[in-house]
Amino acid sequence: MKTTLILAIIAIFAVNSFAKPRYDKWQDPSYFRGYNILYESPKNLQDFIDFKNYGGNLFHIQPDGFLACDAPYDIVQANIDGCDMLVNFCRQVGINYVIGMRSGPGAYDTFDESQGTTGESRVWNNGNTTEQTKYAEMLKMVTDRYGNDTLFVGLNLVIEPRPKVRVIPANTSASYKFFLENIYNIHMDEVYSSWVSSIRETEPEIPIIIESFGYSTPELFPGYTINDPYIIYSAHNYQPVQFSKEAVPFNMSYPGVYWNISTLSQVLYDAAFLRETVFSKLRDFQLSTGAPVFIGEMGMYKPQNGGDQYLNDQLSIFKDYGWHFAFWDWRRSSGPDWNIEKFSDPGDMHWKTVLAKFHAPPVPVMISPLNEAMVSSAPAFTWDTMTAFTSFDLEISMVRGSREDIFVIPDISSSSYAFGENILLDGETYSWRIRAKNPGGAAENTSAWSEQRTFTVGTVTSDKEQENSAYKYGLNQNYPNPFNPVTSINYSIAANSNVKLTVYDMLGREVASLVNTLQLNGSYSAVFNASSLASGVYIYRLDAIPVDGSAGYSEIKKMILIK
Repeated sequence: MKTTLILAIIAIFAVNSFAKPRYDKWQDPSYFRGYNILYESPKNLQDFIDFKNYGGNLFHIQPDGFLACDAPYDIVQANIDGCDMLVNFCRQVGINYVIGMRSGPGAYDTFDESQGTTGESRVWNNGNTTEQTKYAEMLKMVTDRYGNDTLFVGLNLVIEPRPKVRVIPANTSASYKFFLENIYNIHMDEVYSSWVSSIRETEPEIPIIIESFGYSTPELFPGYTINDPYIIYSAHNYQPVQFSKEAVPFNMSYPGVYWNISTLSQVLYDAAFLRETVFSKLRDFQLSTGAPVFIGEMGMYKPQNGGDQYLNDQLSIFKDYGWHFAFWDWRRSSGPDWNIEKFSDPGDMHWKTVLAKFHAPPVPVMISPLNEAMVSSAPAFTWDTMTAFTSFDLEISMVRGSREDIFVIPDISSSSYAFGENILLDGETYSWRIRAKNPGGAAENTSAWSEQRTFTVGTVTSDKEQENSAYKYGLNQNYPNPFNPVTSINYSIAANSNVKLTVYDMLGREVASLVNTLQLNGSYSAVFNASSLASGVYIYRLDAIPVDGSAGYSEIKKMILIK
């Protein structure tokens, strides 16, 4: 398994190295489908593996500025380190990423601005060349740092720009632009153009993402167009806000009547209104310019009545128009806020709606039986676990038979399937393969089939013979225990098996994968270094799946980390 994972990672980067240019991916309709991600809450590699297994292929990373907002504009190393952490996880798993700057010289985080905890961003002000130049310097820091990585598919210059939003009485792009330019002498296009020109001095082809004013609301399009061949235009949508940001679960309904900025009145929000009003100006802009469109943020704070329909109506529009999208946000906390994956509404319909519009999950990694293995008359088939929402189709075929000898066991909800006695014929050779599926039912929600493996039904080592062998399955208590910060875990394997030794916290979250490979029967030891973890009780689990198809083994123990 470890070798398979390493080869898979190498293959990802090999394919990526020869993939189409980055901007071409943006011209592929709705190619990028993903989530925003912040470094504010703990993230680990498993969070990224899970996302890939769900079928997501883009993270919109939003770090705070690499340079401070105020003079003397010092480097903020913690923000760079946080961005590096997320980028490195993307690289390990093979996920594309966009970096969008939340702040920088003269520009405060838009959320902080909206809460009144900061002053108003100055970077847009006419004549403020000092901070505009410093901000451009920060953008070049980003492209210099990540520009050679082909997974880095775009730089978002600033998240949700909002110059003078508190005082501009405008509900159209034209009126908003009139106030910016004629009342406040703010010309966002000139600032954007200067930043793009600065980036192009060293990065001539990196895709650059431009957002409009007023939180990049789609109803305030068209904003400013920039003369550059590699521009993507981005909008964020949480309309209607009363529904998407309601703090009490199942307190609002969709379709429903809510305030609208275009009409300045209460209107019925439904699929038709979203298409014909909320997104119509953005669609017209796309048709007139031919430029790619990216819905850089969208989502819901809590599950609501009809929330799955609300999400589906938007995603259907995006797919029809070929727009790329990223939800807000991925596993920001342990609670359900904004985490559609964790809404846990009846039937999990909110999350299944999202998954149905993601790409298909990866092809499962086959575990057992191994190719050309001899198996018992009641073999067990196992493959890599992906997600709780992934199902699988298992295909079995008699090798010397015809197409009529192929049968499929569909919609298996676990990562294994066991046949009863005498279902498969003794002495016959079969092939098997597996594929993964997201909810949705469409072909695009289903992975390709894995490669075929063959096996022969016959006599294999019995449980009694294993009992008489030199080794038995067993998981020992770690030593020392309690420990700080290193401990050893000894275990034994009775038969050649695919072995996993995993450590979890008391909330069931994986914190370390110590072993994940095929091992011959024998005794083994693994070292666990918990230097990055907090004091507490942890669980470690041994799973061994024999390659001969016989019954597997699993055992769990606890250990205590004291610092």
